[in-house]
Amino acid sequence: MSTRWIPGRDQGITEEIVAALPDYERGPFTEREKAALRYADQMYFDHHKMDDGLFSRLRGRFSDDEVLELSWVIGEFISVGKIIHVLGVPYGEHK
Repeated sequence: MSTRWIPGRDQGITEEIVAALPDYERGPFTEREKAALRYADQMYFDHHKMDDGLFSRLRGRFSDDEVLELSWVIGEFISVGKIIHVLGVPYGEHK
């Protein structure tokens, strides 16, 4: 389960896109989006094992400024997800 955010839906993030995330490598994502998702996975599951290859592939698709912004946003979402879990925020639409 994940908390849904109305502006995301308004920007075109459909339930189909969300449902495809667990298997994003075979999902309807661009190579650029897949690179960002790989980076997000690594940041979440084992940020201690970032390697030069991952950053090289990431920088092949994003500028240095975009990598910085992507890093910041991923970190924010990881933190917010932990806060939502710890505080028991209910899932669903929030206004």
